[in-house]
Amino acid sequence: MHDATDRETPPRRGSVPAGSAWRIERCAALAWPAAVTEEREGWLLRHSPGVTRRRSNSALPPPAPVRSIEPVERFYRDRGVPVRVQISPVEHHRELDARLAGLGYRVESGVAVLTARTGDVVAATVRATAIPAAAVRADAAREAVVRADAARAVPVEVADDPGGWLAVFAELDGHSDSETVGREVISRIAGPAAFLSVSHEGRAAAMGMVVADSGWAGVFCMATRPDLRRRGLAAAVLGAGARWAAGQGADRLYLQVEKDNPAARALYERVGFTYSHGYHFRTFP
Repeated sequence: MHDATDRETPPRRGSVPAGSAWRIERCAALAWPAAVTEEREGWLLRHSPGVTRRRSNSALPPPAPVRSIEPVERFYRDRGVPVRVQISPVEHHRELDARLAGLGYRVESGVAVLTARTGDVVAATVRATAIPAAAVRADAAREAVVRADAARAVPVEVADDPGGWLAVFAELDGHSDSETVGREVISRIAGPAAFLSVSHEGRAAAMGMVVADSGWAGVFCMATRPDLRRRGLAAAVLGAGARWAAGQGADRLYLQVEKDNPAARALYERVGFTYSHGYHFRTFP
């Protein structure tokens, strides 16, 4: 379903229409639940005490052009915290962005949202570890690729409950509020989720999380131990997550990557992700 902003600001090549971007953002909000969530005049207002992540404490604008920011300012000022707006998709909220800039809201954290067909990511990550199909008889190619993948791929543990995975998250996440996020956000995820991890010599080496919802699956919390990067661990986690998502009936994947992280973005593009839309935050004071 498309909205008026689709007509007002044509998406750039490779991006998705505003209606699709809005659906992705709604899925992402459910996949990363806030402690307090309210809807006012089309705004999705989120607040999570003790959690420093911006998406846990920000307002997501409605898909239609915004008439008033008063409900947003009142919601956050009543709680004694900065007023923060997630300008998403930024391609369709230029007017709101300019209005907030004029009011003194500072810009923070540019993010690119990427999407991929689940099957493409599955295929790309299998090809990275499997023997060429041409090397076997055509009628045995499928079986051989599966065998090769199992034999050569990095072993990825996939759990359907955060349980022990939260210790991996706390070790690899690299933020001061990791334990709080595990307790207040990740443990509250309602939808089907997979918690993925790779171990090396008895220590956490890489991780990721995938949450499925209505044909989409979001990829979150991707991280690799610095001394083990560029060894294919992240690709292995993505592949395992994509296979899990396919089993949940999710034929599309999305993820969020900071625009100043070109190495991560290059990895995602290699396995089939392309640009959907961007966002950043506006915060006052």
